[in-house]
Amino acid sequence: MSTGGTSAFFSLIEQLQTQPEPAYCGLTTLVIILNALAVDPRRSWKGPWRWYEESMLNCCVDLDLAKETGITFSTFACLAKCQGLDVHAVHGSDSTVEEFRQIVKQTCTHQKLPSSFLVISYTRKVLGQTGTGHFSPIGAYDEASDNVLILDTARFKYGPHWVPLELVFEALIPEDPDTGQSRGYVVLSYDGKQDEIFNPDTCHRCNSHLPLSVLFGSKQNDSLRKEYKDFLESLLPNVTLSLVISFWTKDRTNDNYIWELVQPQLQPVDSADVDMVTSLRRLLKGLIARKQSDMPSALLLTWQWRNINNGNKSDVGCPPGGSCCTPSPNNGSVRTLEISPGEALYIVYLASLSKEQRRCIVYEDGIDAEMRIGVDDTVREQLLAEAALVLYAIETCDWDV
Repeated sequence: MSTGGTSAFFSLIEQLQTQPEPAYCGLTTLVIILNALAVDPRRSWKGPWRWYEESMLNCCVDLDLAKETGITFSTFACLAKCQGLDVHAVHGSDSTVEEFRQIVKQTCTHQKLPSSFLVISYTRKVLGQTGTGHFSPIGAYDEASDNVLILDTARFKYGPHWVPLELVFEALIPEDPDTGQSRGYVVLSYDGKQDEIFNPDTCHRCNSHLPLSVLFGSKQNDSLRKEYKDFLESLLPNVTLSLVISFWTKDRTNDNYIWELVQPQLQPVDSADVDMVTSLRRLLKGLIARKQSDMPSALLLTWQWRNINNGNKSDVGCPPGGSCCTPSPNNGSVRTLEISPGEALYIVYLASLSKEQRRCIVYEDGIDAEMRIGVDDTVREQLLAEAALVLYAIETCDWDV
């Protein structure tokens, strides 16, 4: 403590927990960081308490698969981004020991009130430990000995322990056999200050802060994301809503295919979030109305409405009030938002455009006055963020390739 290398320690040690599954080191590490940063998960943990735990990280990853195989370096970064964190991810092979040392100092010694934390993805064997790949937060740095404190989440094997910094860096270098790339380190923050520390021009994985999605989480389906990424590259710059719909409905043979890419979020609990979801969907409805000729009306139907009408999609419209939605693709006992495939498809369409095109569409005048009620610039920016998060998941699909 006398050397000042414990600025991150107390926030992290308060949240340190043992991973509940042998392969959950990445998920538990992220949960520790999210709770240390006091990020609101926008859902209840138990009773009235809002607290992150591993089952809430249902974006970018199949939790059942993660129990068996764990997660990769890029999936960890994607998960963090989807929770609204600023993410600076660097493969060990793309860095140097001195650059790593500077990052350690910045996160462990240069913060009066910690607003960013360092996570390492490393190979245990280099440290003389049992096991292979692992994720852990870095809790402290002792400059005199040049040691870092690893807060191991597998506490049934190892408690917190000091390791020479250069040895830790060596453990970031070996290739992950699942990806063919080295492991690395990630700096996570939640206040947008990361841009003051890191130059985004030096790393394509330095990303500006995005708010947490209130509509969707992305699913772990890298092969499908890659297929769509290649599809987009073949279209650019001539991306149209009709082409996006054609891809994500398999030429209208599967109206629910879009749920292989994204899944609805849980229903919000805060009145502000409820209002935001309502306003977002009102804005979406107005934007979709301007593309009415491209959006088949059946894609905006509720599954209940389809059942009532015996699945006759061609002769029915939305129910009174326009409350169009789709069945939750998740467990029916989970209260997810009821969002139509058409709404999801439109956001994917926005994500498929350039940043300038998205902004022009979302801010363009011409939406009916009724559909502008409650829609201000905050709502428009949230919609742009929803599209940016979908794009991020698509862009990161081949980080490990």
